Amino acid sequence: MTTPTHYLDFAATTPLRPVAREAWLKAQHDLTATPGNPSSLHAGGRAARRMLDDAREQIADLLGVNLHEVLFTSGATESDALAMAGTARAVRAVNPARSVVAVSALEHDAVAHQREVLEPAGFTWQVLPSSAQGITFIGELDAAHLSEHLAVVSVCTVCSEVGTIQPVAQLADIFGAAGNDPVRAARGQRPIIHTDAAQAFSCLPISMDTLGADLLSIGGHKVGAPVGTGILVARRGIPLTTDRPGGGHERGIRSGTPDVAGAVALAAAMVECVSERDHMHRHCSQMRREILDHLPEGVSATVGDAPTVPSIIHLSMPTAHPEVVLMAMDRAGVMVSAGSACHAGVTRPSEVVMAMDRSEREALGVLRVCVSTSTTLDDVRALCQALPDALSQAQAMDGFDERGHVVKEDR
Repeated sequence: MTTPTHYLDFAATTPLRPVAREAWLKAQHDLTATPGNPSSLHAGGRAARRMLDDAREQIADLLGVNLHEVLFTSGATESDALAMAGTARAVRAVNPARSVVAVSALEHDAVAHQREVLEPAGFTWQVLPSSAQGITFIGELDAAHLSEHLAVVSVCTVCSEVGTIQPVAQLADIFGAAGNDPVRAARGQRPIIHTDAAQAFSCLPISMDTLGADLLSIGGHKVGAPVGTGILVARRGIPLTTDRPGGGHERGIRSGTPDVAGAVALAAAMVECVSERDHMHRHCSQMRREILDHLPEGVSATVGDAPTVPSIIHLSMPTAHPEVVLMAMDRAGVMVSAGSACHAGVTRPSEVVMAMDRSEREALGVLRVCVSTSTTLDDVRALCQALPDALSQAQAMDGFDERGHVVKEDR
């Protein structure tokens, strides 16, 4: 008998929305019937260009920007890389004094690992600390000695691991209406604000004016679009240097023939995502309450009462073996993830949880549960029924290795 499966890992990836699939298939059918590169001037090329521009305009309307400010990419990782490295280099070229990049300690690796690119290029990497509740502390950015040297500040809209909502709009207040001030940005007179909104778009009302950001990244597979699609919103006038010179596609920032069908599917997914956002918030809040009300003893919400999106429930568990919890949950048909990174069987403490001033034990014993509109009470009950036994199995391992000793000493 096959064990029923309960998918509770929507922050990792979401299923392809039927509306996105249908949009993709129709676009591919049209492109097959009348082939054309959107850069070509013949009828096929013009038809492809119309499809691409229609998708771009739909997304621009959702985010409150001009359609030419929407750039199609292969996903949030590429968008983050283009935004971080491209803007840092462009700002420093205009004003050499701006050579500091400030990044939240709660960022996804797509942003955090840009350090490996920017530090060797001569930039200073500044990590913005987190509160114990998982909120980025941005107060020190007011300091003149730092703000005069900032090239880029990147703070995620929502932390992808613990789900906390970050103070992106406050950055605009600090530096003066970021999105509406391209002239000072182009002259290198203020830092550029970037936000990765990949985990925010499905639950929160997102617009560039509200956030006050100059650059915004979204990955398609986080909103029900095909893997390999994404956008970078780059305000007009914001300095941005490409790392891929070529045919000048996407304002010369992301050269390469665009994926027209992918862009059409992404637009369809984002439109539907916005239309069901209120329902998403209500439903996920209900599922979240159900989970938090039925946790086994010793398991609790990591961030307490901090403002979070309802779709991400990050849990702290008294064990140093989250991988055992994951395997036991998987055998029970429940798919969730750990906040720590597991490579080749070696579990490491979560860097995000460590940044929240938690102990090594707390940074090891974590579990991320992610719900969506398709999550049912049966899914939640399966999670709550499987978790006590999975935790017991993990705790049985704690006494057999060094990680377990850490847990035993903290109990």
